[in-house]
Amino acid sequence: IRFFEGLGRMAYAAADHVVSLYEGNRQRQIRDGADPARARVIPNGVDVERFRPLRAKRPARPPPVLGFLGRVVPIKDVKTFLRALKAVTVRCPEAQGWIVGPTAEDPGYAAECLMLASSLGLDDRVRFTGFRPPEEILPGLGLLVLTSISEALPLVVLESFASGLPVLTTDVGACRQLVEGAAGDDRNLGAAGAVVGIGDPEATARAALALLRDPARWRAAQRAAVHRVETYYTLSHMIEAYRRIYREAAAWPAEEMAWPA
Repeated sequence: IRFFEGLGRMAYAAADHVVSLYEGNRQRQIRDGADPARARVIPNGVDVERFRPLRAKRPARPPPVLGFLGRVVPIKDVKTFLRALKAVTVRCPEAQGWIVGPTAEDPGYAAECLMLASSLGLDDRVRFTGFRPPEEILPGLGLLVLTSISEALPLVVLESFASGLPVLTTDVGACRQLVEGAAGDDRNLGAAGAVVGIGDPEATARAALALLRDPARWRAAQRAAVHRVETYYTLSHMIEAYRRIYREAAAWPAEEMAWPA
């Protein structure tokens, strides 16, 4: 570990820019040796125009469908999603869960998830679809649910926002910032869903039901989601931020770009 920490400090010392996806990661890099003056944040961005047409495909009321989009692997904590779905169906029998993502990375864990779903009596309430393009899935969901135990700044949250879908997520990485806003004008947009603790299916179920059973709150979350992604997380914003770095690098004298002695 010390060896790799040393490599990290060498890389930070040689770098003119150190880029993080969100402020939490930037602070971690500074603690690991990055110069604060060289560390900056460039968040992910998505092609909003790709997902904008999906907003018109949504039903008048959000359907009681919870969607998980991602790899079926332990770090995504699909088992908490299943346990939360069970709690939701107890109070809302028509609710469904869609688990949309590849299972080949960890077949053993995927098999455990299938067995858990069956043991919870969810055979007719949950669908394991495998990978599907998000355009096929997002319009049919009432809520995207992310139960991960670790994330950075997940693209699936931004894609959901762009499609007009609120998000329920664990408090990991930049997820709270995405849902509640960073500060100032961003925070004033309102919550684009809800944030819960890691590994808490009961809290996840309560938050999901609170959003799905309150159309006014759901619509407010939808408006915040759309406005936030269009204002702060577009693909064009991300590309331009990286272009600025390359323009700065191209303008520096050759001796300033040489590897440190």
